Amino acid sequence: MGQAEVERIKAFFSELGIVPTYLEHEPVLTSEEAARSRGFQLKQGIKALLFTDEKEWTIVDVPADKKADTKKVADFLGWTKSKIRMATPEEVMEKTGCQIGAVPPFGHKEELLILVDVGVYENRESAFNIGLRTHSVKVNTELMKKVFRKAKAQEGVFCR
Repeated sequence: MGQAEVERIKAFFSELGIVPTYLEHEPVLTSEEAARSRGFQLKQGIKALLFTDEKEWTIVDVPADKKADTKKVADFLGWTKSKIRMATPEEVMEKTGCQIGAVPPFGHKEELLILVDVGVYENRESAFNIGLRTHSVKVNTELMKKVFRKAKAQEGVFCR
């Protein structure tokens, strides 16, 4: 649970020649706790959220100080607004291999469609958990564009 995602993400970075800073810290659940434990501003975090319309699944990556807008996500994907919902903790574990609070923005157990809110690019550095609540990474945000391209992520505006 989670350790495979940590290794998958490390390999993903390595393939791209990216050397981020790996961090180990106390277990965190919320973006606020993560920012405090890393010593970063909340807006530097990338929050990964799993959504479904009961047929399909998508990860939506947003700045940690923002909330995802389900209407914008549904519109972008052509999903019915009345059907879209956040995944349960059990579904998150099943689809990503991670507990809530540890889901990375890419590199999940299952190959999932990834949507990236363009607001994540507003910081010089980004930070996010990489599969465990005790492991995160700090990386130059410009390099995250390269990561998201390789992960075939789609960009748009997905926050309120």
